[in-house]
Amino acid sequence: MIFNELELSSEVLKGIETMGFIFPTPIQQKSIPLLLDGRDMIGQAQTGTGKTLAFGSVILSTLQKDNQYVQALILSPTRELAMQIEDELKRIGKYTNYKTICVYGGSDIGLQMRTLNKGVDIVVGTPGRVLDLIRRHALNIENISWMVLDEADEMLNMGFIEDIEDILKNTPEDKQTALFSATMPSEIKKIASQYMQYDYKMIQIKAKTMTATTVSQYYFITTLNQRFETLCRILDSRDMQRTLIFCKTKRSVDEVVASMNQRHYNAEALHGDLSQPQRINTLKRFKNGRVQYLVATDVAARGIDIEDIGYVINYELPQEDELYIHRIGRTGRANKKGIAYSIVTHKEKRFLEVIARKTNSHIEKLKIPDNNEIFEQKSKDLLFEIQDRILKGKLDNYKRLLRDIPKSMQKDVMAGMLAMLYEERVGFDYQQLDNHSEDRLFLTIGSMDKVYVRDIIEFLQRYGQVKRSDIGDITIKRKYTFVNIKSSVSEQVVENCYNEKIRGRRVRLEYSEE
Repeated sequence: MIFNELELSSEVLKGIETMGFIFPTPIQQKSIPLLLDGRDMIGQAQTGTGKTLAFGSVILSTLQKDNQYVQALILSPTRELAMQIEDELKRIGKYTNYKTICVYGGSDIGLQMRTLNKGVDIVVGTPGRVLDLIRRHALNIENISWMVLDEADEMLNMGFIEDIEDILKNTPEDKQTALFSATMPSEIKKIASQYMQYDYKMIQIKAKTMTATTVSQYYFITTLNQRFETLCRILDSRDMQRTLIFCKTKRSVDEVVASMNQRHYNAEALHGDLSQPQRINTLKRFKNGRVQYLVATDVAARGIDIEDIGYVINYELPQEDELYIHRIGRTGRANKKGIAYSIVTHKEKRFLEVIARKTNSHIEKLKIPDNNEIFEQKSKDLLFEIQDRILKGKLDNYKRLLRDIPKSMQKDVMAGMLAMLYEERVGFDYQQLDNHSEDRLFLTIGSMDKVYVRDIIEFLQRYGQVKRSDIGDITIKRKYTFVNIKSSVSEQVVENCYNEKIRGRRVRLEYSEE
């Protein structure tokens, strides 16, 4: 199913397309047709499953414009969630002319009252502030056609049950009601029996387990300015067919795809700025193997259902652990083994450890592939291609050409031709990666603390347990110091030296991105 198959208004479908969605989530697939049919419903689903778009798309498709009365009321437990709902409604309704207001405690109630007086179609708010506005006769909900309670169990946990009931008593009986909750306590069933239509429908979406047992997970540590080279090293050192690469933003996706295409990788982008036909065609090309690397945002990749994606690469880490599971879950389908790689900086390593703990995952560290590993893989691929070409035959002209070359030079000529073919297949002009590569450390001590280069060296040797040859350039500023140190020992230095003293002053060390 795609969104265009749902009977939503053309304006709403255009808004959803602009947001970058193609495929509805399970809660959207089940609830949208039901709500469009005029049924009350309870949806049991976790946060982040797409509930706002589920009820918001239907409300904005069916609302009748009335400048005199509020038409829809959406209750939310917190101001943050209320603001998120309002923001998503504005994006869904970008091509409609409905007016929305978000009301919550701690904000200017006078301004909210003046805005309501001018006329709005949809009110999103927290129960306390909504009830306050009703009691001040600034908000009239006696004629609403829609009532939504989002995160209902959270509102009950926060003690809003009486406020919710007082609000519901001010609404008309013939309204349509949707209630969403992660759990189903008895109070919610009581609300349903008292304030919803007798034939309301119950929908349950099972929470995804926060683990991915069929996916082997690994990470590489690099620096910001070497992130793309690290990606190329991964791609060039492995036989990777149908690989999904994730970035956080549309801009990052476009930059990565442009750089990959410049280096002759078969890559295409998938994000919200592409039209729906473009996105569908890109997915088809990826599915049938005409595109080897698909670089996507989290939003655009939602709903991808291709069973034989062999690899997922987190070029940039997601902001939430649930998104991490969603990403790596694109591989390892149908009980097949999948592999997920994450490219992280030293500063991001701690966040990756949090993700691993929360998702019950084991994420193993790997060394960034060196030039020898890349040569082994690419030369093997090259020899297989040459073997296939030999089997096709029709090489007589080339054999005659070979006979014209003196025997003493034939090996050199063959090696030169292999080198040319090899260089065409390698995506990056690699600098040699070995133990001499360096990381840059930041120390919270400087010249104002009367510290000198010899003090820094002695400190690193004593606590970091490194040799003088492991330490590179040292730059002492007034309040802080930069030290270049071999990558092979930088982690032990950060761990061993953290919070130790130089000249009686405790020093904090961290990786510098400069």
